[in-house]
Amino acid sequence: MLPGDMPSPIDSTIRQPHVLAAAATGVCQFIREQGCDPDRVALSAGLRLDQSLSQTASLDLAGYCLLFEETTRQSGHAGVGLSYGRHFTPDMLGLIGFIAMASPTLGNAVENVAELFPYHQSGTITRLVHQDDGCARLEYRIVTGGIIGREQDAELTMGMFCNIFRHVLGQHWAPRAIWLEHRRIASAGEYDDAFGAPVHFGMGVNAVVFDRAEMGCIMPQGNVRLLDVLRCSLTSLSPAAAGRAAEPAVDPLLSRIRTEIRYSMGQGVPALSHVAETLRMPRWTLQRRLDGMGVTFSALVERTRQELAREYLARPTMPIGEIALLLGYSEISAFSRAFRKWTGVSPRLYRASRHSGGDR
Repeated sequence: MLPGDMPSPIDSTIRQPHVLAAAATGVCQFIREQGCDPDRVALSAGLRLDQSLSQTASLDLAGYCLLFEETTRQSGHAGVGLSYGRHFTPDMLGLIGFIAMASPTLGNAVENVAELFPYHQSGTITRLVHQDDGCARLEYRIVTGGIIGREQDAELTMGMFCNIFRHVLGQHWAPRAIWLEHRRIASAGEYDDAFGAPVHFGMGVNAVVFDRAEMGCIMPQGNVRLLDVLRCSLTSLSPAAAGRAAEPAVDPLLSRIRTEIRYSMGQGVPALSHVAETLRMPRWTLQRRLDGMGVTFSALVERTRQELAREYLARPTMPIGEIALLLGYSEISAFSRAFRKWTGVSPRLYRASRHSGGDR
């Protein structure tokens, strides 16, 4: 541990981001169907595909994303992610998929996915947002720096999310719209085949937009008792779960506030009013709830900055200037002063020590 480091949940974010191996179900056969050699693609992605791997084993998230980018490059097919996600049913997703299917209603399924997906895939934020037009959207974004090629991952994940809806609403169901962070990379026909809905590119987040009225639909395999077991099974896979076992449960509202702060940080330091609006509650109500928990909003923002700073600095290729901007600092010097205050060392020394093994 470096000078100034304090044991806290922050340290659990320093692990390389991962995704559970269930997300690669059938991927070797899929890669062959694209006319490629799975071993060669995996080697190029720096990933080892072991078909005997448990569904709850961890795969490096950067390697997972690169696996589909490499399949695209070697096959020449730009719609790789669309194809993989389109045929990826909830039962293939492992625990997070079974959690969705065991939820009593579609609304519960979407809420559970939004809350628990980061346990399935770390370095990621998901959330459910209610719009004013009678729609809602399930959002997804990789927030880990250093993962550059993520277009195929975004498209396959939107396909996976859509198939949760189709599990209850039928295979002909279509969302109101799909949002994607990146520019269009496949043909218009492939997007239409995958989603059957307008696809908007260059958005700030990836999302499935759907009618809120659909949230009341009963899930055909809903099972509340099984759901509790599945939720515990997924959350217990977190590397920090054992260390948190004796700690009191975190207030669900506090978890949502932390998520919103983390989610919004890239667009500037978030304000209490903005978070309250996103959570659909009056500003004064949110302030009162925080007061009741003995927590200040500014302290939560500062803690989130620390978490993100350490996470970003663990990525050796991410420029410190970019990190400063993502954390809302206009200058590297301001970020460096703040980081030294938190840890007692400069960002450069922290990064150098971590990658030279000085924190072990």
